Amino acid sequence: MKNVTAAILINDGKILIAKRGPRDKLPNKWEFPGGKIEHRETPEECLKREMQEEFQIEVMVGEFLGESVYHYNHGSIRLYVLPERRWRF
Repeated sequence: MKNVTAAILINDGKILIAKRGPRDKLPNKWEFPGGKIEHRETPEECLKREMQEEFQIEVMVGEFLGESVYHYNHGSIRLYVLPERRWRF
C-alpha cells in the first residue's frame, strides 16, 4: 500500500485542485495536490517538499484532518489529508 498526502490549499476563498493528465493513472480525474511519502518522511514533511517541488511555494502545514484508504485496480493507497495554514510564492 502506498502512503500519500493531499494538501487543502485555500486562497481568497478558492481551493486549489488539479486535473490528472490523459495518460496518468485515473486519467482526467480531479485531485488535491500532494504526493507519495518517501522513506522516513512524515506526512507534513512530504507536503512541504511536494509543494516546493510542484509549485515553488513554501507552506506551513496545519493540523491533521484525517486519512482514508482507497482500493483501485492498480493498487491501494492510504491518503493523509492536511490543510495548509499559510503559503507564499
